[in-house]
Amino acid sequence: MNEDRLRGLLRDEPIPGAADAERRGRAVVERAYSERVPVERPVLPRLALAIAAITLLAGLVLSPAGAAVREWIDDAFTDGLPNAEPALSDLPGGGRLLVQSREGPWVVQPDGSRRLLGSYGSATWSPHGLFLATTAGRTLGAVEPDGTPRWSISAAAAVRDPRWSPSGYRIAYRSGKELRVVDANGTGDRRVDGSVAPVPPAWIPLGPHLLAYLDGPERLRLVDPDGMRHLDSASSPPGTIELAWSPRGSLLLERTRHALWQHAVSSDKLARGVDVGPPQRVYTPPRATIRGAAFSPRSESIAVLVQLPGPTAGEPRSEVLLVDDGNGPPRRLFAVSGRLSDLAWSPDGRYLLVSWPDADQWLFLPAGGRGRIKAVEGIAALFAPGSPAPAPFPRVEGWCCSAP
Repeated sequence: MNEDRLRGLLRDEPIPGAADAERRGRAVVERAYSERVPVERPVLPRLALAIAAITLLAGLVLSPAGAAVREWIDDAFTDGLPNAEPALSDLPGGGRLLVQSREGPWVVQPDGSRRLLGSYGSATWSPHGLFLATTAGRTLGAVEPDGTPRWSISAAAAVRDPRWSPSGYRIAYRSGKELRVVDANGTGDRRVDGSVAPVPPAWIPLGPHLLAYLDGPERLRLVDPDGMRHLDSASSPPGTIELAWSPRGSLLLERTRHALWQHAVSSDKLARGVDVGPPQRVYTPPRATIRGAAFSPRSESIAVLVQLPGPTAGEPRSEVLLVDDGNGPPRRLFAVSGRLSDLAWSPDGRYLLVSWPDADQWLFLPAGGRGRIKAVEGIAALFAPGSPAPAPFPRVEGWCCSAP
């Protein structure tokens, strides 16, 4: 027998007692396993995972990245807010609306009922809603809220931008390039300036009759039209399209297409001396188009409607912002893909009305940022009854009336 064959035989021969040793070892292991003390898994990893999830959620809510996620959620509503009311049954915040349509201006009552005033080109409320000033070509007139005419006068050129003084005794308006003022009974029509910019004038809300406007070179001017006195002037940013006063008359806002500016205004009790400060820019998002801006009737907070470029070359984004007292960072009340228009405060300062023409809706936003948004649909047809063709979306001209 050679050596290789001997090695193979020895390798295949079982070791004496190996099977018994395997059985004894398996018994020891099974007995030890049955007598073990169970040890619970630590909860720390699970707790850590929960905390991490909460942290991530908070980050989505509070961080800039989270803002992007929230904007994406807003973008889901591109055809109007769901569950919109099919009819205008009431006005949150009370008061009455003035709405300009293709047929003319309408007055909307607190219960949603409405009346067409007539075929006027524009209209504006008197301070307490007793009358409205209307325009029709070269005619300026005054009517009652039910459409009853009170008086009218003719001008040398087309009449634009009538504005009723807070006292109710004067109406300022533009006729061609002139700025004129007439008494509230239709008498005493006189010229204030022979060359002004195409911007609506703005009466100071308190005290005597003081009127702010932009002259021909687009410089901001403040005048007393009763005494025909020039009180002060200040530089104005180029491209101003709107002027607005804060409720106490201490700030004057100028809106351009891409920016907001405000002037601090101070005066003595009799307004014999008035000082208009230089324009100071109000913060708005970069690259924003300013579609509207208005002071709250109850504070110096400013509601701003901005339009921003969309994430692609397609539809833009619209946001409603609130700049609180002190000109701090704005708070966003509402954001959506698409174009919003109009911006009006309720008389009590609790709601903001914005229009969503593409969705054919009005949106009533709680100004405090809390509460349910009320959406009403079918607005275009509401102000074009019986029209066989789709009507242009109406324009909100004012929400009457703030308490004096």
